[in-house]
Amino acid sequence: MSKSRWIFIFFIILILTINVPIFQAQNQPSIDLQGLTWDHTILTVLVITKDDEIWWDNSYINSTLRAINVWNNAILNFSSYGSQFSYLSQIRLVPSVSQTLEPGFDIYITWQEEYAGTNTLGTSQAIYEPPCTIINNSITLGAKTKTYILNEVDMQNIAIHELGHALGLGHSNYANDIMYPQYTPRGNVIALSTLDLYGVSVVFEWLSHYPYIPKCPSKSSISLPFYVQYGYLPISYENLPPPTPPPYKTLLDFILGLISSPYVIIFLLLLTIFLIILLVVIWRAMGTKETSEDDTLVLGGQNE
Repeated sequence: MSKSRWIFIFFIILILTINVPIFQAQNQPSIDLQGLTWDHTILTVLVITKDDEIWWDNSYINSTLRAINVWNNAILNFSSYGSQFSYLSQIRLVPSVSQTLEPGFDIYITWQEEYAGTNTLGTSQAIYEPPCTIINNSITLGAKTKTYILNEVDMQNIAIHELGHALGLGHSNYANDIMYPQYTPRGNVIALSTLDLYGVSVVFEWLSHYPYIPKCPSKSSISLPFYVQYGYLPISYENLPPPTPPPYKTLLDFILGLISSPYVIIFLLLLTIFLIILLVVIWRAMGTKETSEDDTLVLGGQNE
């Protein structure tokens, strides 16, 4: 084999060796940071209900409170991944529920029926003091879009997503992550990933240095370090929506509920009486018919 051919083969191998890691890096899950942070770790959350609206569903409250618990548990869980993340155990979301807007809270969560006929599911708006200290954050969740009405699972997923923004996260480039900018309705709650929690650790990295002086995280896109494996944080059973009853149970409950109605009971009694009377009339008519036929046969025998 000629020397020039060996050089060509070596050059091709070198290109493949260089290109493969670059290709993998481009497809590595990453998440954006807003470049904002909080200057304290206990974040109070006010959940404002819309009881006077016809479209309001009380399950929205439970969905949102579960979403808050999902974040709290995931943050505490991730803080044990290594000593370098132990400072995350100081961060906690503390919820309250009210029918009216009250001052003094860090994060506000409320609802509206629909975002003007669009497919927007929720918004998160941070007010911050330059250069990067968040003063408060307002989250608005939609009850439906122009094509879809959110159920309890969807509402919890959207609340988890918007709370991620309130914690300083942007969007993820990985479609399976809760922080992905597009949402597809599904039948399960999406767990937070180690990428989401690593993003929060970068936002609050100032907690790892004493004295605890808030430091602005860079407004950038970050990926997991080599020592953190991509995966999902567990969700406890109590933070999952109640299971949907099977169709036969729903039908049975409907029938039992229908039967227990006083109007239905009266109707069934009247229907029973009517059927009894009808059966008596039919029985008498058949008895009369049988007697007439017997007489005819007897008479016929006499004639013969």
